[in-house]
Amino acid sequence: MTEGKNLKIKETFVLAFQNHKNRNFNTAENLYKDVLKIDPNHFESIYLLGSLFAQKNDFNMAKNYYEKANKIKPNDANTLYNLGVVFAELGEAKKSINYYEKAIAIRPNHANTHNNLGVIFLKLGEYKKAISCYEKAIKVQSNHADAHNNLGLVFKQSGELQKAKGYYEKALTLEPNSQKYNSN
Repeated sequence: MTEGKNLKIKETFVLAFQNHKNRNFNTAENLYKDVLKIDPNHFESIYLLGSLFAQKNDFNMAKNYYEKANKIKPNDANTLYNLGVVFAELGEAKKSINYYEKAIAIRPNHANTHNNLGVIFLKLGEYKKAISCYEKAIKVQSNHADAHNNLGLVFKQSGELQKAKGYYEKALTLEPNSQKYNSN
């Protein structure tokens, strides 16, 4: 690629990313696509188009871009994690589990991946696996309020109300202003 094309890609990508950060999604999308007209395999533009569509709750489009990004960099933990998120949103638990597990194999110390994997197992009624995932998330990041809250949910659903209460209280201690944690 010529120096001029590289400069054009860089300038356009920076502008796209700035618009994306400022939630100017249509402008960012068009600019990312301009980059792809010059370099159809520009990983960052493809990946960020996936993020952009996920932010817009268009999970089918997000999936398409993340899958393209995954073909370019199959061992990118962020892409694998986001594919897990997207497939969870699309209700495809097995695919979600597969991508989360691949992400964990590459980056075992990512608390959100463990937590999100636990969410899938909880929805499937696999409490022991869910508990294990939440405990791993907390081991990696002791102040992970969502993981504490989710452990509370598991124990509440399995009838262990005292344990549940302790985890709910810990979540509230970690995020006292949060409206999403409820010990009821």
